[in-house]
Amino acid sequence: MMKFFLTLIGLVLFFASCEKTGDCIKSSGQLTSKIYEGILFNKIIVHKGIALVITQGDQYKVEVRTGENLINDIEVKVFDNTLTLEDNTTCNWVREYGETVIYVTAPNITDIYCKTEKNISSNGILTYPNLHLVSMDNVDGYKGIGTGDYILQIDNQNLFIENNNLSRYFISGKTNEMNVNFYENGGIFHGENLFSNTIRLYHRGSNDMFVHPINVITGDIYNVGDVYCNSRPPIFPVVQHYRGRLIFD
Repeated sequence: MMKFFLTLIGLVLFFASCEKTGDCIKSSGQLTSKIYEGILFNKIIVHKGIALVITQGDQYKVEVRTGENLINDIEVKVFDNTLTLEDNTTCNWVREYGETVIYVTAPNITDIYCKTEKNISSNGILTYPNLHLVSMDNVDGYKGIGTGDYILQIDNQNLFIENNNLSRYFISGKTNEMNVNFYENGGIFHGENLFSNTIRLYHRGSNDMFVHPINVITGDIYNVGDVYCNSRPPIFPVVQHYRGRLIFD
């Protein structure tokens, strides 16, 4: 009898944790979309359960694609030039979490903060001059943890990357200067198809980086993760503080 009452109490508490009636049992429903226009932003924060696809275009546009039963739970808001994308559903017994894909079109983006486990990808080549990619825990000042992958094609002046989690970066194209900073953990940087005139790196992660410097690669390797170069630039003052090595393929 005691076991029955404990189970009953547990079920009551579980359902009480679902902030919206039916969140725990409702299905996604048929795929539908909702479009937001007339909003201006240059920074994006994408939260848990949402995949992001970015297209460079003359006009700002945000399109949410998800199940018709979930569309009103997806929050799209802009404050201080920052577009925040958030899934406000709370629990889900009969559907997979994170069936939402948001398509963003913008003439310029300066910062992307990954707080999702889903992919952040580009549709076509992004020529945003200065692009800052972040996948970290809340030390960056925003709630949530980023573990999703970046899959981007770029052609720009400056690329700045900050990572302290498990995200993988698959970046191709070309950039004039890249700063890539892995502060800890097992993230991987695949930039062997990203031609960079100058690379500045800080690598304290446990996994590897793959890069393609043209003129200069400089920086520090502090952990066991190696840095593999697809080319040998004329200038390569990289300090190897521990077991990680700069390796020329």
